[in-house]
Amino acid sequence: MWKEVLTDFLLTLSFISRLPVKIKNIDEWEKRIKRIPVYFPVIGYIPGTIYSIGVLLAHSLSNYKLLFIFGAMAIGYYFFDLFHFDGLLDMFDGFLNQSNKERRLEIMSKGNVGPFAVFYGMLHILLFYQLMSTLNWQAFLFASVFGRYEMALLLTFSKPAKPKGLGAMLFPYNKRYTAYSMIFLIPLLFISPLMFFISLALTITTAYLISRVSEIKIGGITGDVLGGSCLISQMVVLLAFYIFHAFGR
Repeated sequence: MWKEVLTDFLLTLSFISRLPVKIKNIDEWEKRIKRIPVYFPVIGYIPGTIYSIGVLLAHSLSNYKLLFIFGAMAIGYYFFDLFHFDGLLDMFDGFLNQSNKERRLEIMSKGNVGPFAVFYGMLHILLFYQLMSTLNWQAFLFASVFGRYEMALLLTFSKPAKPKGLGAMLFPYNKRYTAYSMIFLIPLLFISPLMFFISLALTITTAYLISRVSEIKIGGITGDVLGGSCLISQMVVLLAFYIFHAFGR
C-alpha cells in the first residue's frame, strides 16, 4: 500500500513540478494518472515552504529583503509555479481574445505570448512580489496549498474542453478524490482555523467561477486552465489576507 502511495505521490510531483523525478515500471498508468489530484495539496507545501522561508528571512533581515524575496521567487517559480504560470499566460491570451471558442482554443494551444499575457503576467509577478514584502509567512503556505487543492476542485466542477491533451488525461474524474485530498489540508487547520476557513471558502468559490467562465469561453477546461487556475486561486487567497492585514492596522 505505502509503495503505491509513494508512487502516486512521485507521479504527482513529476506532473505538476519541474523536479527531476524518475519513476520506473508504472503499472496501470491511466488509473494512476487519474488519481494524482489526491496529492495536489501535498505538493503545495513545498513551494509554500520556499516562499515562507523567503518571507521570514526578508522580514527579519530587512537590509537583504530584495535578495531573499527575489531568491524565494526564483526558486519557487522555477521548480513549481512557472509550470502554472505558462498556463496562466495562455489563459489571458485565450480568454481575453474577442473571438469564438475554436479560435481561443487555437491561441491557447499554440502557446505564443501575446499582449494580454505580457501585460497581465507582469502585473501578477509585481503583485506577488509586493505581497511577499507585506504579508506574513503563513499566508504563503496557505495560498500555495489551497492553490493546488483548487485544481482538484476545478476538476470536480468541470468537463474537458478537448478530447485530448494534458487536462483530458484526468477525465473522467472521480469526485471522491477531491474529498480525499482534503486530508492533506488538515495540518493548516492547526496553524490558524480562521485562515483555513477563509482559504477554503475562497478556493471553492474561485474554482467554481473559473469552471463556469472556462465553459463559456472554450467549452470546458484544458491543462492550461488547470495550471493557471492554481495561481489565480493562490492570488485570491493572498489578496484576502492582504485586506485583513490592511484593516488590522
